[in-house]
Amino acid sequence: MTLSLRLALAGAGLALGLLAAGSASAATSPAMQSCSDQWAQLKADDKVPAGQTWSKFWSQCAKDYAAAHPADAAAAADKTAPPPAEPPPAKTKAAAKPATAPAPADDMAATSGKGKSPAMAACSDEWAKLKADGKVPAGQTWPKFWSQCAKDYAAAHPDEATPPKAKAAKATKADDEDLGAPLPDPEVAAKVDPNKPAVTGKREPTPGQKAAWARMRSCGAEWQAAKKAGTLATGAKWPQYWSDCNKRLKAKGQ
Repeated sequence: MTLSLRLALAGAGLALGLLAAGSASAATSPAMQSCSDQWAQLKADDKVPAGQTWSKFWSQCAKDYAAAHPADAAAAADKTAPPPAEPPPAKTKAAAKPATAPAPADDMAATSGKGKSPAMAACSDEWAKLKADGKVPAGQTWPKFWSQCAKDYAAAHPDEATPPKAKAAKATKADDEDLGAPLPDPEVAAKVDPNKPAVTGKREPTPGQKAAWARMRSCGAEWQAAKKAGTLATGAKWPQYWSDCNKRLKAKGQ
């Protein structure tokens, strides 16, 4: 091999070595790392400006990095080096994923009536029926349906809408017109002494009140007997039963 050929081969090997070293340096330089991270973040946040490309971004970012880090020797090389391949997208953290939406309220509402208020149970049944029949109005959702249904139910069932404590307070304040005192439970009514009734704000009851208490005792006994025999009407309420019974016994002259 001639001397000139050996020198040519050595020169070619040295050039290839310098090129490889330069490429490795560009791929691992601080400027490359910094700009790659910035580009990946812009893409992950979907904030890449319109018309911007990696090559353009790298060209400007490398210059900015070199200006901000004049002591970095690699930065000077990156300033003139051709743009490297675009870095892969940044890996997003699991926490950044949107949270799984909870089960729809209507699905939870229609599963069981246990632990629900009467209004919730009734509205859940109505909603489930609408869905089963394919009659849910366009644009209607469970929250909207429940909001209106709850109001309608409260208007149709004022007694159920009243809190228990408020009901009790109302009952203690309201006196029965004939008795002159709050209506006791049917169990107590069946055992009361009509000659010694408890009249609100009065020491001695009137003859009419004594007669009313006597009728109430009879009505209480009737209620107890019907309850024991299982003949009470479905949904019967003692106040209404007493009112009807009182009128009936009054009509008989009692």
